[in-house]
Amino acid sequence: MELSKKILKRYSKNELIEIILIQAKNAKMQAEQIKVQANQIKVLEERIARLEKDSETSSKPPSEDQNKPKRNQSLREKSGKRPGGQKGHKGKTREQVTTPDKIIGCYPDEDCKKCGNKLDMSELRQLEKRQEVEIPKIEPKVTEYQKMSVTCSCGHCNKGTFPKDINAHVQIGKEMKSFLIYLNVVQLIPYQRLTNLMQDLFNFSMSKRTIENALDEAKNKGRPLYEKIMKMVKRNKWTGSDETGVKVTGSRWWEWVWQNDQASYYAVNKSRGYNVVKEHFGEDYEGALCHDCWSAHNNTVAKSGHQQCLPHIQRDLKFLVKAYNSKWAYELNSFLSSAQKARDKIWASNFDPERRKKITVYYQEKLTLFLVKSSTQKDILRLQKRMIKHQYSILFFMSDPDIPFHNNSSEGAIRMFKVKQKISGCFRSIHGAERYSILLSIIETAKKQNMNLLAAIQSLLNGELSFQGC
Repeated sequence: MELSKKILKRYSKNELIEIILIQAKNAKMQAEQIKVQANQIKVLEERIARLEKDSETSSKPPSEDQNKPKRNQSLREKSGKRPGGQKGHKGKTREQVTTPDKIIGCYPDEDCKKCGNKLDMSELRQLEKRQEVEIPKIEPKVTEYQKMSVTCSCGHCNKGTFPKDINAHVQIGKEMKSFLIYLNVVQLIPYQRLTNLMQDLFNFSMSKRTIENALDEAKNKGRPLYEKIMKMVKRNKWTGSDETGVKVTGSRWWEWVWQNDQASYYAVNKSRGYNVVKEHFGEDYEGALCHDCWSAHNNTVAKSGHQQCLPHIQRDLKFLVKAYNSKWAYELNSFLSSAQKARDKIWASNFDPERRKKITVYYQEKLTLFLVKSSTQKDILRLQKRMIKHQYSILFFMSDPDIPFHNNSSEGAIRMFKVKQKISGCFRSIHGAERYSILLSIIETAKKQNMNLLAAIQSLLNGELSFQGC
């Protein structure tokens, strides 16, 4: 019932007091409901903001974006330059070879096209030359080994012996094995498509078991080299580490990588814990470790120091700016970008060492101004706590010109397994997953040492492959 001045005049004093008390009680209840609803709205807004995280504002891969991801997933700003080679860029044209395999002369007719007289072909001179590159007809070459015997006058039958690697009625040679391993491991062609390819290109049928045998042979011969690769990795002044989930026999396993600009070491394990680090990387590394903020990497022994991946942090900051309009996140993101540019300048060859030291101290001191718990938003507070905990590994890269401020190379190295999984599905056996880790370690290390990969695989099968730094 609506109360008006005319109606209220009809009530006594005690009745009016009762009405006021009832309305005060109702107002208090409504205020409490509004407070509860406001808290619920805040929680829902934070939940929605977290759900709206994508590959641009977090470490989530583009495949998990709910909407179609934007083309530019990186933190780099647009340069405004047109795509393609820029002004002043030195072009590269395919050069002609000096010793072609075949030469075909393009001669004029014997009679002059103008007057009809016979031409003196001894006066021929070359005007121009063009070359065509072609591949030979693709067909397998079969070598037959015949075991011979001869009987001595004494009656003993002397028999020849096959080469030690010729041990089957019909088998494929090392070059074909290298080709299969290259296509499967490097180009990620699955078994079924690989058998179809061999049939179409070479008119040569083979089973999946033949491919697996070639891979197993390469793995067994590469095992000693695989163990040496980890020593190569740990000998470097910095190492990047990362891990990603892979499916093995239908279960979730983890593929790990430790790598730098000299070598790459992969290992697959059912665990994502520090026990994997102890088993493969050990606890005696003298250099610096670059990584994201996963606990196993944070706990890894790296006597020179740790460097957190700044793009990981900056993606989180970009999300906080987008979701909460956070001034703290915006200013910290700008500060970290400034530190990255400053590092390149202070380590120039002609830069004063004393000034470099002062600038490094200045950036460390300025960083501490950002490391405060200054928000009630859970997402902002969570990042602030994490950065306070790991503050000494945020700007470590400024102390050395060679240590990267990001872990991009490790993320790129580990992405091979995601690509393989999208093409071939899961590993159907633990043996197959471990074999791929060993072979990929050898191939990626060969790539970093500027080797021809097919030739490197052939050397591996011949037992002749070695790396600089082994």
